[in-house]
Amino acid sequence: MKRIQLLVSILILNAQLSYSQDAESLFKKGDSLYKIKDYKNSAIAYSAGIKIQGKQTDESNYWRAASRWAMAKVPDSTFYFLELLSKSSNISQGDVNGIEADKDFNSVQSDSRWIPIMEKIMARARANYKIDELIYGRKDGVALTMLHVKPRVKSNNKAIIWVIAGSWFSSYQQAERTIRPSAMFLDKGFSIFLVILGSQPRYAIPDEIEDLKRAIRYVRYNAKKFEINPEQIGITGGSAGGHLSLAAAMADKKIDSMAQDPINRVSSRVQAAAVLYPPTDCLNWGGPGFNFINNKSLQVANSIYGALDFTKWNQLTSTYDHITDSSTRMKIAREMSPIYYVSPDDPPIFIIHGDADKVVPLQQSETFVSRLKQEGVQNKFIIKKGGVHNPGTMMPEFLDFPDWFDKNLK
Repeated sequence: MKRIQLLVSILILNAQLSYSQDAESLFKKGDSLYKIKDYKNSAIAYSAGIKIQGKQTDESNYWRAASRWAMAKVPDSTFYFLELLSKSSNISQGDVNGIEADKDFNSVQSDSRWIPIMEKIMARARANYKIDELIYGRKDGVALTMLHVKPRVKSNNKAIIWVIAGSWFSSYQQAERTIRPSAMFLDKGFSIFLVILGSQPRYAIPDEIEDLKRAIRYVRYNAKKFEINPEQIGITGGSAGGHLSLAAAMADKKIDSMAQDPINRVSSRVQAAAVLYPPTDCLNWGGPGFNFINNKSLQVANSIYGALDFTKWNQLTSTYDHITDSSTRMKIAREMSPIYYVSPDDPPIFIIHGDADKVVPLQQSETFVSRLKQEGVQNKFIIKKGGVHNPGTMMPEFLDFPDWFDKNLK
């Protein structure tokens, strides 16, 4: 009886909410209710939002609806939404790992339905994507890897390098979580390469840039194997990944024709770059003259100290010495800032940046785009009203990336 009463109340509230609010507002309301531990009404709000969006609902919202019903101690509704996830053509291994680690599901993990539904979701995730893990280089005895995700429709022979580097930190787990977002490219025929870099705290930003160039060379060198056009390679990333993408895009055309490794004899140039809220000028952060390169407290507060812990090899001691000299650090900061390397022969650039971003100042994109215009570089720039440092707030413009790449990789 209680279950029936609950179902009736849900249907009534769903109807009321559906007529009065859009889906995104309901999801935000659900998040607010979740924060105050009103799990039942949070679940109801999410359910209502999903009802409005229908097949357009993102998998993360099904996940949240299921977890909130679990917290509300309504297992039948939990498994209903998990069942919907098991039928998704976009669910990925990264999602499976996230659901299994989500403590909100603790109350249903002893339910006899838990293991079967998770096995079903996992099987679906594996079937959704064709993925190969590749070694594109080695450094200090450690393999540098990338995930090659193959197109889900007829290939257009174009490749996208997706830089995995939140806060200049790169990991396999981050790459797995990027598989589902990459579906927007896969469903347009692109081959995706999710590049994992040697990163902080062991390696600093200059090291990451070199790893990224190596990855691009590897993809180009093996273009025939990957069934892509070596002159139709784009690059994308958000935040630090956007910075590294632009650093690669602004790089010169120099090729070491005498390199011992044949991979290093090919170009690391890309033919287009589309990024979200990228740092572009480390010497003028938010305004002229302010830089964070020598501001250790700011670096620690933003969890990027390791990325800026520059070192140099000491031949006498066979160790790496930390670079503490301010002028030397400023020189390195300039070298890793894309804005100082813009030139007329640079590839087309597409940037989206929110005007409410509190992490990377909008000024970073504005001044960079101004420089692109000065040099006559083709560009597209969208200032997203109300957008913060989160790709979810860059919608629907973020979804334009595949079509933009298709047009500009030619």
